[in-house]
Amino acid sequence: MDDPDDYGHEQLLQDLVTHLLDSDTLEQLCTDADLPVLIGGDGTPITLTARTYTDAGVLTVDHGIYLELSDGSAFGLRVTVSHRPAMQVDLRR
Repeated sequence: MDDPDDYGHEQLLQDLVTHLLDSDTLEQLCTDADLPVLIGGDGTPITLTARTYTDAGVLTVDHGIYLELSDGSAFGLRVTVSHRPAMQVDLRR
């Protein structure tokens, strides 16, 4: 993690979502959310790899999560700020 003074909400949310998506299989995430499971042509569940834009080498200054599925598809989830907090926010370790 970077310097806490430079650690904005978007960085924290990016890292949290990346961890959540990468902490379990896509099949288990779909099952837990009561969603259908993606199945490949060979009958096996599609897998998911989640990385930050930085770790995936995406050329952008935005924060975001790059999702690669084992079927070859890829998606980007960009984290943008709609409104900054009205008060100071600190980090607790």
